[in-house]
Amino acid sequence: MEVLTDMNRPDLMLRLSESSSDVVEKVSEVTPTHVKLTEPIFSPRAVLMKLGVPVKIGCNVLIYQTNTAFLTLHVYLIPRDPGLQQVIKQRGVPHGYKAILKPDPEKSLKILDRFTLTADVDGAEICPEDLKLRYPSGKPNFFEVYTENPDGNVHLKLTSKKDLQPVWTCTVRKAAGSSVGAAAASSLLDGKHFVDKHRVQLIQRVSNVAPILDDLLGSDVISQESYNSIMALPTSQDKMRTLYSHLNTERCNDIFYKILLENEKHLIDEFSAK
Repeated sequence: MEVLTDMNRPDLMLRLSESSSDVVEKVSEVTPTHVKLTEPIFSPRAVLMKLGVPVKIGCNVLIYQTNTAFLTLHVYLIPRDPGLQQVIKQRGVPHGYKAILKPDPEKSLKILDRFTLTADVDGAEICPEDLKLRYPSGKPNFFEVYTENPDGNVHLKLTSKKDLQPVWTCTVRKAAGSSVGAAAASSLLDGKHFVDKHRVQLIQRVSNVAPILDDLLGSDVISQESYNSIMALPTSQDKMRTLYSHLNTERCNDIFYKILLENEKHLIDEFSAK
Protein backbone atom coordinates (compact mmCIF):
# COMPACT_ATOMS: atom_id res chain seq x y z
CA MET A 1 0.00 0.00 0.00
CA GLU A 2 1.32 3.43 -0.94
CA VAL A 3 -0.14 6.90 -0.41
CA LEU A 4 0.54 9.20 -3.36
CA THR A 5 0.32 12.97 -3.50
CA ASP A 6 0.23 15.36 -6.42
CA MET A 7 1.39 18.94 -5.90
CA ASN A 8 -1.12 20.08 -8.53
CA ARG A 9 -4.07 18.41 -6.83
CA PRO A 10 -5.19 18.75 -3.21
CA ASP A 11 -6.63 15.24 -3.01
CA LEU A 12 -4.60 12.17 -2.12
CA MET A 13 -4.41 8.91 -4.02
CA LEU A 14 -3.86 5.42 -2.65
CA ARG A 15 -2.19 2.67 -4.70
CA LEU A 16 -3.27 -0.84 -3.78
CA SER A 17 -1.25 -3.64 -5.31
CA GLU A 18 -3.28 -6.72 -6.14
CA SER A 19 -1.35 -9.62 -7.74
CA SER A 20 0.62 -7.97 -10.54
CA SER A 21 -1.83 -5.12 -11.08
CA ASP A 22 -2.07 -1.71 -9.46
CA VAL A 23 -5.39 -0.12 -8.50
CA VAL A 24 -5.42 3.60 -7.70
CA GLU A 25 -8.06 4.90 -5.32
CA LYS A 26 -9.07 8.45 -4.31
CA VAL A 27 -8.52 9.12 -0.61
CA SER A 28 -10.71 11.55 1.31
CA GLU A 29 -8.90 11.46 4.66
CA VAL A 30 -5.56 10.27 6.06
CA THR A 31 -4.65 10.06 9.74
CA PRO A 32 -1.69 8.36 11.49
CA THR A 33 -3.86 5.28 12.04
CA HIS A 34 -6.13 4.96 9.01
CA VAL A 35 -6.88 5.89 5.41
CA LYS A 36 -10.46 6.70 4.34
CA LEU A 37 -11.38 5.93 0.72
CA THR A 38 -14.01 7.98 -1.15
CA GLU A 39 -15.20 5.19 -3.45
CA PRO A 40 -13.31 2.01 -2.60
CA ILE A 41 -12.78 -0.64 -5.28
CA PHE A 42 -10.51 -3.53 -4.40
CA SER A 43 -10.29 -5.56 -7.58
CA PRO A 44 -9.08 -4.90 -11.12
CA ARG A 45 -12.33 -6.50 -12.31
CA ALA A 46 -14.36 -3.82 -10.51
CA VAL A 47 -12.16 -1.11 -12.02
CA LEU A 48 -12.76 -2.50 -15.52
CA MET A 49 -16.48 -2.72 -14.80
CA LYS A 50 -16.71 0.93 -13.75
CA LEU A 51 -14.71 1.93 -16.81
CA GLY A 52 -17.23 0.16 -19.03
CA VAL A 53 -14.99 -2.66 -20.25
CA PRO A 54 -17.32 -5.52 -21.34
CA VAL A 55 -16.47 -8.09 -18.66
CA LYS A 56 -18.94 -10.67 -17.35
CA ILE A 57 -20.31 -9.98 -13.88
CA GLY A 58 -22.89 -11.29 -11.45
CA CYS A 59 -26.10 -9.26 -11.46
CA ASN A 60 -29.13 -8.49 -9.33
CA VAL A 61 -32.68 -8.00 -10.57
CA LEU A 62 -34.65 -5.86 -8.11
CA ILE A 63 -38.42 -5.43 -8.40
CA TYR A 64 -40.37 -2.68 -6.67
CA GLN A 65 -44.15 -2.27 -6.84
CA THR A 66 -44.90 1.42 -6.97
CA ASN A 67 -47.48 3.29 -4.95
CA THR A 68 -50.04 3.59 -7.77
CA ALA A 69 -53.66 2.67 -8.41
CA PHE A 70 -52.85 0.15 -11.14
CA LEU A 71 -50.10 -2.46 -11.08
CA THR A 72 -46.81 -0.69 -11.82
CA LEU A 73 -43.47 -2.42 -11.35
CA HIS A 74 -39.99 -0.92 -11.47
CA VAL A 75 -37.51 -3.63 -12.53
CA TYR A 76 -33.80 -2.84 -12.06
CA LEU A 77 -30.96 -4.80 -13.68
CA ILE A 78 -27.74 -3.83 -11.90
CA PRO A 79 -24.27 -5.20 -11.13
CA ARG A 80 -24.16 -7.14 -7.87
CA ASP A 81 -23.25 -4.27 -5.58
CA PRO A 82 -24.75 -3.71 -2.10
CA GLY A 83 -24.18 0.04 -2.50
CA LEU A 84 -26.40 0.16 -5.60
CA GLN A 85 -29.08 -1.89 -3.87
CA GLN A 86 -29.07 0.61 -1.00
CA VAL A 87 -29.41 3.56 -3.41
CA ILE A 88 -32.47 1.95 -5.01
CA LYS A 89 -33.99 1.10 -1.63
CA GLN A 90 -33.51 4.64 -0.35
CA ARG A 91 -35.08 6.01 -3.51
CA GLY A 92 -38.22 3.86 -3.29
CA VAL A 93 -39.02 3.17 0.36
CA PRO A 94 -39.81 6.81 1.35
CA HIS A 95 -42.53 6.83 -1.32
CA GLY A 96 -44.10 3.60 -0.09
CA TYR A 97 -42.70 1.32 -2.79
CA LYS A 98 -42.88 -2.37 -1.97
CA ALA A 99 -39.95 -4.69 -2.73
CA ILE A 100 -40.83 -8.01 -4.38
CA LEU A 101 -38.03 -10.50 -3.69
CA LYS A 102 -37.13 -12.82 -6.57
CA PRO A 103 -34.05 -14.92 -7.45
CA ASP A 104 -31.27 -13.23 -9.43
CA PRO A 105 -29.94 -14.44 -12.79
CA GLU A 106 -27.92 -17.62 -12.34
CA LYS A 107 -25.34 -16.80 -15.01
CA SER A 108 -23.03 -13.81 -15.20
CA LEU A 109 -23.99 -11.13 -17.73
CA LYS A 110 -21.75 -8.93 -19.83
CA ILE A 111 -21.37 -5.22 -19.10
CA LEU A 112 -22.56 -3.01 -22.00
CA ASP A 113 -24.89 -5.70 -23.41
CA ARG A 114 -28.50 -4.65 -23.93
CA PHE A 115 -31.50 -6.51 -22.53
CA THR A 116 -35.26 -6.43 -23.13
CA LEU A 117 -38.04 -7.20 -20.67
CA THR A 118 -41.39 -8.77 -21.62
CA ALA A 119 -44.57 -9.56 -19.67
CA ASP A 120 -47.22 -12.10 -20.68
CA VAL A 121 -50.14 -9.75 -19.95
CA ASP A 122 -52.34 -8.28 -22.69
CA GLY A 123 -51.94 -4.51 -22.89
CA ALA A 124 -48.89 -4.38 -20.63
CA GLU A 125 -46.76 -1.29 -21.26
CA ILE A 126 -43.00 -1.61 -20.73
CA CYS A 127 -40.67 1.36 -20.97
CA PRO A 128 -37.92 1.70 -22.13
CA GLU A 129 -37.73 -0.90 -24.90
CA ASP A 130 -34.29 -2.06 -23.73
CA LEU A 131 -31.63 -1.23 -21.15
CA LYS A 132 -27.85 -1.39 -21.24
CA LEU A 133 -26.22 -3.21 -18.35
CA ARG A 134 -23.74 -0.75 -16.91
CA TYR A 135 -22.34 0.60 -13.69
CA PRO A 136 -24.47 3.77 -13.31
CA SER A 137 -22.75 7.09 -12.76
CA GLY A 138 -26.00 8.54 -11.35
CA LYS A 139 -29.26 6.97 -10.23
CA PRO A 140 -29.83 3.48 -11.69
CA ASN A 141 -32.28 3.24 -14.60
CA PHE A 142 -35.10 0.67 -14.66
CA PHE A 143 -37.86 -0.93 -16.71
CA GLU A 144 -41.36 0.29 -15.84
CA VAL A 145 -44.04 -2.35 -16.29
CA TYR A 146 -47.58 -0.97 -16.25
CA THR A 147 -50.81 -2.92 -16.58
CA GLU A 148 -54.42 -2.26 -15.63
CA ASN A 149 -55.98 -4.85 -13.32
CA PRO A 150 -54.11 -8.04 -14.31
CA ASP A 151 -56.41 -11.07 -14.16
CA GLY A 152 -53.73 -13.35 -12.74
CA ASN A 153 -50.01 -13.76 -12.22
CA VAL A 154 -47.57 -11.67 -14.27
CA HIS A 155 -44.68 -13.59 -15.85
CA LEU A 156 -41.58 -11.49 -16.60
CA LYS A 157 -38.73 -12.48 -18.92
CA LEU A 158 -35.39 -10.74 -19.40
CA THR A 159 -33.72 -11.47 -22.74
CA SER A 160 -30.30 -10.65 -24.15
CA LYS A 161 -30.77 -8.45 -27.20
CA LYS A 162 -27.50 -9.76 -28.64
CA ASP A 163 -28.33 -13.45 -28.91
CA LEU A 164 -32.08 -13.37 -28.09
CA GLN A 165 -31.57 -15.84 -25.24
CA PRO A 166 -33.56 -15.50 -21.99
CA VAL A 167 -31.28 -14.82 -19.04
CA TRP A 168 -33.86 -14.51 -16.24
CA THR A 169 -37.56 -15.22 -15.65
CA CYS A 170 -39.87 -14.77 -12.69
CA THR A 171 -43.55 -14.74 -11.76
CA VAL A 172 -45.13 -11.88 -9.82
CA ARG A 173 -48.07 -13.45 -8.03
CA LYS A 174 -51.47 -11.82 -8.16
CA ALA A 175 -51.42 -11.37 -4.37
CA ALA A 176 -48.55 -8.89 -4.73
CA GLY A 177 -50.92 -6.44 -6.40
CA SER A 178 -54.21 -7.54 -4.82
CA SER A 179 -54.93 -4.13 -3.28
CA VAL A 180 -54.73 -2.42 -6.65
CA GLY A 181 -58.09 -3.38 -8.14
CA ALA A 182 -60.35 -1.96 -5.44
CA ALA A 183 -58.66 1.42 -5.46
CA ALA A 184 -58.87 1.67 -9.25
CA ALA A 185 -62.54 0.69 -9.35
CA SER A 186 -63.61 3.15 -6.66
CA SER A 187 -61.86 6.03 -8.43
CA LEU A 188 -64.70 6.21 -10.98
CA LEU A 189 -68.00 7.86 -10.06
CA ASP A 190 -70.87 7.92 -12.59
CA GLY A 191 -68.38 7.43 -15.40
CA LYS A 192 -66.25 10.40 -14.29
CA HIS A 193 -62.97 10.15 -12.44
CA PHE A 194 -63.16 11.06 -8.75
CA VAL A 195 -60.38 13.64 -8.95
CA ASP A 196 -62.07 15.36 -11.90
CA LYS A 197 -65.53 15.33 -10.35
CA HIS A 198 -64.27 16.85 -7.08
CA ARG A 199 -61.60 19.10 -8.54
CA VAL A 200 -62.93 22.35 -7.01
CA GLN A 201 -63.44 20.85 -3.54
CA LEU A 202 -60.01 19.23 -3.52
CA ILE A 203 -58.29 22.45 -4.55
CA GLN A 204 -60.03 24.31 -1.73
CA ARG A 205 -59.79 21.68 1.00
CA VAL A 206 -56.41 19.92 0.63
CA SER A 207 -53.99 21.91 2.81
CA ASN A 208 -51.00 19.59 3.31
CA VAL A 209 -49.77 19.40 -0.27
CA ALA A 210 -46.09 18.57 0.36
CA PRO A 211 -46.44 14.80 1.02
CA ILE A 212 -48.75 14.49 -1.99
CA LEU A 213 -46.13 16.15 -4.18
CA ASP A 214 -43.46 13.87 -2.70
CA ASP A 215 -45.46 10.80 -3.74
CA LEU A 216 -46.26 12.20 -7.20
CA LEU A 217 -42.55 12.84 -7.74
CA GLY A 218 -41.69 9.33 -6.58
CA SER A 219 -44.32 7.88 -8.94
CA ASP A 220 -42.88 9.87 -11.89
CA VAL A 221 -46.09 11.86 -12.43
CA ILE A 222 -44.23 15.15 -12.03
CA SER A 223 -40.59 16.05 -12.64
CA GLN A 224 -38.18 17.50 -10.11
CA GLU A 225 -38.46 20.86 -11.87
CA SER A 226 -42.26 20.84 -11.62
CA TYR A 227 -42.04 19.74 -7.99
CA ASN A 228 -39.77 22.68 -7.16
CA SER A 229 -41.95 25.23 -8.97
CA ILE A 230 -45.16 23.99 -7.31
CA MET A 231 -43.58 23.96 -3.84
CA ALA A 232 -42.51 27.58 -4.35
CA LEU A 233 -46.12 28.75 -4.77
CA PRO A 234 -47.50 30.77 -1.83
CA THR A 235 -50.77 28.97 -0.99
CA SER A 236 -52.02 25.40 -0.92
CA GLN A 237 -54.78 26.39 -3.38
CA ASP A 238 -52.17 27.65 -5.85
CA LYS A 239 -50.18 24.45 -5.41
CA MET A 240 -53.22 22.22 -5.97
CA ARG A 241 -54.42 24.25 -8.96
CA THR A 242 -51.01 23.95 -10.64
CA LEU A 243 -50.71 20.30 -9.67
CA TYR A 244 -53.93 19.57 -11.56
CA SER A 245 -52.36 20.89 -14.76
CA HIS A 246 -49.96 17.91 -14.65
CA LEU A 247 -52.74 15.29 -14.40
CA ASN A 248 -53.15 14.90 -18.14
CA THR A 249 -53.74 11.14 -18.41
CA GLU A 250 -56.08 8.59 -16.83
CA ARG A 251 -53.05 6.92 -15.28
CA CYS A 252 -51.96 10.17 -13.60
CA ASN A 253 -55.46 10.57 -12.17
CA ASP A 254 -55.37 7.02 -10.80
CA ILE A 255 -52.02 7.62 -9.12
CA PHE A 256 -53.24 10.91 -7.67
CA TYR A 257 -56.38 9.24 -6.34
CA LYS A 258 -54.37 6.48 -4.64
CA ILE A 259 -52.11 9.09 -3.03
CA LEU A 260 -55.14 11.06 -1.82
CA LEU A 261 -56.49 7.88 -0.23
CA GLU A 262 -53.34 7.65 1.84
CA ASN A 263 -52.95 11.33 2.72
CA GLU A 264 -56.48 12.78 2.73
CA LYS A 265 -58.73 9.77 3.37
CA HIS A 266 -61.19 11.82 5.41
CA LEU A 267 -61.87 14.03 2.37
CA ILE A 268 -62.24 11.03 0.07
CA ASP A 269 -64.73 9.48 2.47
CA GLU A 270 -66.62 12.78 2.86
CA PHE A 271 -66.91 13.44 -0.89
CA SER A 272 -67.75 9.80 -1.67
CA ALA A 273 -70.66 9.89 0.79
CA LYS A 274 -72.35 12.79 -1.04
